[in-house]
Amino acid sequence: MVDDKKPVFWIVTGAASGIGAAVVRQVSQSGAKVLALDVDDQKGLALAAETGATYRHCDISDQAQWHQLVEFLLASKAELGSPTNIHLNAGIQAAPPEAPLTEYQLEAVSIDRYRRMMGVNVDGIVFGLQSLLPLLSSGAAIVVTASLAGVTPYAIDPLYAMSKHAVVGLVRSLGPDLAARGIGIHALCPGAVDTAIIPEAQKTAEARFMPPEMLAQDVIELMQEPEVGKSWIRLNEARPRYITRALGDKQR
Repeated sequence: MVDDKKPVFWIVTGAASGIGAAVVRQVSQSGAKVLALDVDDQKGLALAAETGATYRHCDISDQAQWHQLVEFLLASKAELGSPTNIHLNAGIQAAPPEAPLTEYQLEAVSIDRYRRMMGVNVDGIVFGLQSLLPLLSSGAAIVVTASLAGVTPYAIDPLYAMSKHAVVGLVRSLGPDLAARGIGIHALCPGAVDTAIIPEAQKTAEARFMPPEMLAQDVIELMQEPEVGKSWIRLNEARPRYITRALGDKQR
């Protein structure tokens, strides 16, 4: 939905690795300005040096850090401009990837891990939208990285599935109002992607994971997608991206 004549300025969360890093690399090559946000400063600064992006430490679960980011954006407006493309990508699962699968189950997840996961996966989206939407003009677009686990069961990590269902519900519910403002919002729901949050126990010889670069291309394309507030599934490399519609959401 972004006007090709306007300067393009991307903000990407969870930018230091995985899908976020792939997005930063691809859009930086197009000449767009990119602000990469993450908590892994070593990888984030290395990515900035590689791509020319601006890196900033930001724990997206902390509302105060979003407020600080808005202050930075307002102070840097002459240099960076107004955001045109927002990729709210950061996400984690209920246990670290090296943990056995039993630690991802409901009864095993500690309160600290639960709160951290919900802080990143849900609060980070809510705080990001509350902070950035006032800065966006008509023609801007937002893509939220959800998951196939946001529209289907995921018995390995039920709490992660819950968090991604929440994200999908938020995107679907915001779609009409944002469309009326000329702002696009989309939820990208990929199947298995080769990123650092995948439990190592799932990485068997038979498992097939999509490269982050494929999902980065989906993110870039969805920024121009006119049908907003939808959940877009990417099952694997062989099948095209498609919408899974909510009850009562009829194709136009």
